[in-house]
Amino acid sequence: MSKPETATRPPIYGAQASDRTNKMAIWSLVLSILTLGGLGSIAGIWLGALARHKVAETGERGRGLAMAGIVVGVITLLFAIGYWIFIAMHVGGGGTGGVYGY
Repeated sequence: MSKPETATRPPIYGAQASDRTNKMAIWSLVLSILTLGGLGSIAGIWLGALARHKVAETGERGRGLAMAGIVVGVITLLFAIGYWIFIAMHVGGGGTGGVYGY
């Protein structure tokens, strides 16, 4: 008996648009987590917003990552602002101008 012929598809090289995860969304979350004194948080929020628009246009994956980057970026930015306020209040020069603090 002969084998029935099966239709074979040629192999697909490269990623399809719907299978790819948006790189801006990934970097949004990474930078938001790293914080970098608040600059990473701002970059993460900005990249997250751009990634959400790009994902909607291209159909790529990563909408959740972009949203997580925005949320984590806002939270870490608030912590960074609090940190810099604490440093300014407790470590700064005091502003007395005198040698002995008078």
